[in-house]
Formats: sequence, structure tokens, C-alpha cells
Amino acid sequence: MKKNRIRQVTVNGMMLAVMIVCSQLTIPIPIVPITLQTFAVGLIASLLSVLDGFEVLIAYLLLGTLGLPVFANFSSGIAVFLGPTGGYLFSFLAYQIVTAGLLKKFGRQLPILFAANCFGALLSLLIGSVWMIWVLKISFTKAMLIGFVPFLLPGLFKIIVIMPIVKRLAPLTLRH
Repeated sequence: MKKNRIRQVTVNGMMLAVMIVCSQLTIPIPIVPITLQTFAVGLIASLLSVLDGFEVLIAYLLLGTLGLPVFANFSSGIAVFLGPTGGYLFSFLAYQIVTAGLLKKFGRQLPILFAANCFGALLSLLIGSVWMIWVLKISFTKAMLIGFVPFLLPGLFKIIVIMPIVKRLAPLTLRH
């Protein structure tokens, strides 16, 4: 039993490292950069249990809140949460919980893996975009044009790339 927990903590630590590295891989565009953060969240949600994935993302958010430069473009601190991208950071938890929950309930066959990640990613984009309405004082339409629409194709591409990775790594990371 202890050996399994040590193994899971190790896997969770590796997924946290993947999240931190993917956060730094960005394409800078105004207001919200394109990053590989949601790619990492998709991997975490698809490879870990609901609880383990939640723990990994909470650890990531806490590290950034405490000042470690783990968020996109090596940013950190509470100010990031209060800025235009703060909603996306919070939305990672929703992406993970919904996606991992759907996969637990319906299984990890490729169509379900694809659909669960699409649902989680769309929810994440919606939460992040709605957050911008409040922070930037803009309309819903403008928020969707800034924070939702430009990320649809990159998000779809990330999910397509996630699928074979998850199929390969799932036997190594999921608890049996």
C-alpha cells in the first residue's frame, strides 16, 4: 500500500512539473497568450484521478500565489489572479474535475477521451472569458472574441495531441 502511494506522489510530482514547463511555452498575443497550460491540464485530467489531478492543480496555483514564477511568462502572485487571465487559472480546476469525472464515469475510450477533453476545455475557455468581462469591463461578445474564439482551434489541436499520449501513458499513471 505504501509503495503505491509513493508511486502516485511521484507521478503527481511529474505532472506538476509538466504543468509548470507547459506554462512557459507561450505565443504572446494581446491580453491572453496562447500557452500549453491547457494541454497540461488535459493530460492531468486524462491521466490522474479526480482527486490526484485536483491536488496537482491546487499545488500549481499555490506555488504561483506564493510568488514562484510558475504561471505563463514566469509570472506569479495574487495580481495574476486579479488580472485578465485569472479566470483561466481558476478554470483549470473545472477543466480537470469535469474531464476526469467524465472519464471515470464513462471510461477512457478514444471518443470519450476526446469528448471529455472538449467539454472541459470549452468550460475553461468560457470561465476565463466571462472573468474578463468583470476585470476588463467589456461586453460578453467582446470577451468571447478576445478569450474564447481565438483559442478554439489551438485547443482542438492540443486535445488531438493529448489522445495518443494518454493512451500510451494511462496504464502507467492510473491507479488500478
